[in-house]
Amino acid sequence: MELLEWACIRVRRDQLLSETDYTQVQDSPLNDEQRIQVANYRRALRDVPQNVGDPFIVAWPEKPTFLK
Repeated sequence: MELLEWACIRVRRDQLLSETDYTQVQDSPLNDEQRIQVANYRRALRDVPQNVGDPFIVAWPEKPTFLK
């Protein structure tokens, strides 16, 4: 059961990363401050599986408000 939950976490994490992929291109409409916020958000997403001890208790990073 735990292995399945870890797989679900990775799928969700990958979805959230994909939603912000457009922010990583040169012609992204973001300003410098927004780029930093998105970079921090994406870094926190990539760290989710490593920083979580229990796959049933995941604290997802907060998406920057301008992306919502």
